[in-house]
Amino acid sequence: MSRRSFVASAGGATAAFYAALGAFVFFTTFSIAGTQTALGAAILLYAVFALRGRLPAPRRTPLDAPVLLFALVSLAAALLSDEPVESLRGLKNLLLVAAVYLVAFGVATRTAGRRLFAVLLVSGTASSLFGVAVFLLGRGEGTLGRTPGTFSTAMTFGGITLVLSSLFAAVALGAGVEKRTRAAALFASAASLAALFFSFTRSSWLGMVVALAVVLAILRRRLLVPFAAALVLFAVLLPARYRERVESIWNPSYRTNVQRIELARGGWSIFKEHPVLGVGTRDLAGLYREHMPPGAVHVHGHLHNVFLQIAAQTGVVGLAAFSYLLVSFFMLVAGNLKPGLPPPERAFAAGSLAALAGFVVNGLFEWNFGDAEVVTMIYVVVGANAALRRMRFQ
Repeated sequence: MSRRSFVASAGGATAAFYAALGAFVFFTTFSIAGTQTALGAAILLYAVFALRGRLPAPRRTPLDAPVLLFALVSLAAALLSDEPVESLRGLKNLLLVAAVYLVAFGVATRTAGRRLFAVLLVSGTASSLFGVAVFLLGRGEGTLGRTPGTFSTAMTFGGITLVLSSLFAAVALGAGVEKRTRAAALFASAASLAALFFSFTRSSWLGMVVALAVVLAILRRRLLVPFAAALVLFAVLLPARYRERVESIWNPSYRTNVQRIELARGGWSIFKEHPVLGVGTRDLAGLYREHMPPGAVHVHGHLHNVFLQIAAQTGVVGLAAFSYLLVSFFMLVAGNLKPGLPPPERAFAAGSLAALAGFVVNGLFEWNFGDAEVVTMIYVVVGANAALRRMRFQ
């Protein structure tokens, strides 16, 4: 029996599962509480229906080894640290990787996948428009009115809209995409790009530039030069206070840039004292206070750099395991760009690769891997690509 007919045979019995899965995808752009509640419900329902044979049983994926290795190394670093209890609490975000497998196993047909993308399109557009409205109504953060959207900080909202923009822009630019889908994706990408801009999150801006370049390189290479020209023109024509925000990206004396340099020096000092398995997956504020470079004032609980944070917490062993995990994500998604997928799915894969690239660039300046909202969105994207990988061979 084919996977499509297998799912169809389940009939309405699995409707609750698909409703929970849809709710999970919907809430990823709005609420971490709603996201995690729906995730838990969907996992429970999947387990029930898979055991009864009404949903496809779990299968091995190319991600199993890197996910398991990173989890084991992180657990070892936590248990062997000076603060094992606190470090074990810091592992809670590891549980979110279940989202990869939920989407990978639960999205069994292209129809289901396209419906979930439609849910994400509606949710992402609504979330982005809300974020823009927050800015326009003057209810954002700080002197620039940075919009946090529906989240607690503008940095989280910037990370979310970075991923959304990458996916929506790719579908809008993909060759052969149905007109109605293209129009919806074009509107959604415009809304999410506007929301991203008004978050004034510079690291997400940089990630978005890289992500759009990846999308164009894969789908519309001839637009790369016009894109670069338009980007420069846009920056030049910005109002002064917004242009200053852009220019601060490469200004080493800018306040937060100075703090990041200080964090890098302090984090490197922590790593050198615990190079093998790090200090454990705990808040680093106390340790950083002991390793602050001369003249540093501000104390942070993380190092605003994913790779340095992983190295400080789990050592060179954990950094190697994390790098293996990231590479496995990229290889999985890149494998879907080979000929064989229909236009919308291929465009989604291109957007997924762009989102991962943007996420990594963003992570050079933020601890986005430790941001539950952002990493959950990345896990959804990766899980969708794991599902696509199996669909291609039916």
